[in-house]
Amino acid sequence: MSAAERDEDFESLLRFLRQSRGFDFTGYKRATLMRRVQKRMDQVGQKSVAAYHDYLQLHDDEFVQLFNTILINVTGYFRDPTAWEFVAGRESCRAKAAVSRFASGALAAPPVRKPTQLPC
Repeated sequence: MSAAERDEDFESLLRFLRQSRGFDFTGYKRATLMRRVQKRMDQVGQKSVAAYHDYLQLHDDEFVQLFNTILINVTGYFRDPTAWEFVAGRESCRAKAAVSRFASGALAAPPVRKPTQLPC
């Protein structure tokens, strides 16, 4: 299969995703999209984009897996209670230490500056 045929198959897949699921990936870098689609193709044993396109049409549950692969969940840590407990513990320790140093005089407050008067 030529590169042009692969590209057309890939564009056809993207059109299918937009028309059937409403996801428009035209703003995504092609190389990144192709790499992520290839990852799903490898995981489900499809050798070509056209075969994977057919596979998607037959397996509705694959859309979720594909989208989870394409749409990297960069905000997942916001919903991770363990991560928040860790951050809260660290920030709590830092805040307590800073308050303690400030209260003991080890951490002096910055001097209050008198506003400079500007000539009118």
